[in-house]
Amino acid sequence: MTLSGVTRLPGWTTRAGRFALAGGLATALHWLTMAALVAADLDARVATAWGAIAGAAANYFLQRAHAFGSRILHHRAVPRYAVACLLAWALNLALFSLLQTLTPLAIAPAQFLTTAAAAACSYLLYSRLVFHESTP
Repeated sequence: MTLSGVTRLPGWTTRAGRFALAGGLATALHWLTMAALVAADLDARVATAWGAIAGAAANYFLQRAHAFGSRILHHRAVPRYAVACLLAWALNLALFSLLQTLTPLAIAPAQFLTTAAAAACSYLLYSRLVFHESTP
């Protein structure tokens, strides 16, 4: 099936699929930022915190337009998104720190598990709080 001459991949047409694709791009930015900061000898916990912030900034626009197709006004969505991001950021930092402190996991596997947990939390928050458009 094509859309404007571009082949559509099965699964990417669902909201969850679009969320995963947009989130994957934002996660790539998170990981690239984190890797650069770790390479610059910054503590991995600080690096993942800054990486999450970089990813979150890109993610808002990707999720709003691509995944959720929301028309909710920015002045309503951005504060909700900020709260959702703070919760996901705190989960990311806490879980990554626990995995680094209490397990022998290397940085990449620990961040992979952390990212999966934060993504599941974010999907619920975005669909029920941030981009949910209720009618009065």
